[in-house]
Order: sequence, then C-alpha cells, then structure tokens
Amino acid sequence: MAEETLGAIKEFRLYLEGVEKNLSSMSKKFANKEIAQGVGLAATGIHEALTYLAIVKKVIEKTERMVAKKAIVSSDETGGLDESHSDGRTSLSAST
Repeated sequence: MAEETLGAIKEFRLYLEGVEKNLSSMSKKFANKEIAQGVGLAATGIHEALTYLAIVKKVIEKTERMVAKKAIVSSDETGGLDESHSDGRTSLSAST
C-alpha cells in the first residue's frame, strides 16, 4: 500500500513540476501584467503543493520505517514464535 502511494506521489510530483515549469515560462510571454501575475500566482501555488507533497512523502516513509521497526521488535519479543494468518493477523504459536 505504501509503495503504491509513494509511486503515485512520484508521478504526481513529476506532473506538477512540468505544469509549474510551463506556467512559469507562460507568465513571461504575456504582455498583460494582470494575466502574467495570475499565471505566476498559479505557478507559485503549484510550487506550494509540491512542498506539501514532499512533506507527505516523508511522513509516509517515516511511518513505514516505524511500523517495520515495531514489527521487528514485536517479533523479537515473542521469540519469533508468531504464526501468520491469511488475513495478515498474527498470533502466538508457542507450544505449552
């Protein structure tokens, strides 16, 4: 799930970077100052969106690392005696 989300973020980032570049170059071509400023403002908004997208990506990556670390610690605490179910749950299978 996280890998798919990160892949989508990467594709969206590339798309937004292209749009931002196009808008920036377009804003220089308009003679009308108001139109040029509006296009420039749109480019600035996209730049902000890219900044927030980078933050979301970092949060997802950090959360993924924390979950993986917790799973390793949890496995170590049970002595590796957990049994996986088909739905992703785990349960102890220690013999008594």
